[in-house]
Amino acid sequence: MKPKPPDRTVADWIAEGLATMALHCSCGHYATVTLADLPPTLTRTRLGQNACCAECGKRGAQVMRDMAAHYAGLEATSWSCEPKPWPASS
Repeated sequence: MKPKPPDRTVADWIAEGLATMALHCSCGHYATVTLADLPPTLTRTRLGQNACCAECGKRGAQVMRDMAAHYAGLEATSWSCEPKPWPASS
């Protein structure tokens, strides 16, 4: 059996150039957190477990990359996130 990779930390994400992460609650509410405001040794698992939804009050959230920030970064490089029509076949 393959060993499980170590849990990612806030410091790992910052080293990758990320500034924010998204937290998603099972109620459908989501929020973004600024990584610089969190302890660098905080793991993904611990962040998800300790998150408390501001909408429903439930503890626990899914931690994901902040896709809004990701796409904004891509568009800043002139890469378009808009879908393009499929070329017509001849």
